[in-house]
Amino acid sequence: MIYEPMSRRLVISFTLIGVVLAVAGLIARPANITVAVILFLLAVAVLGLAGYGVLDRLVDRRKRSRRRN
Repeated sequence: MIYEPMSRRLVISFTLIGVVLAVAGLIARPANITVAVILFLLAVAVLGLAGYGVLDRLVDRRKRSRRRN
């Protein structure tokens, strides 16, 4: 099995979706707290995926630079 890190486009997409969900949670907060909490939890999950992708790319970059040396 060949392993490839998460693509840059996917990391940016997860980040943007997480920010949109967080802003939607802030907007929904005064009207319906349950919806706001769900949106915030989804935002945390999606931003976590984006963070994982960033770390994944950093580790892969370091591995590649060590192989070259």
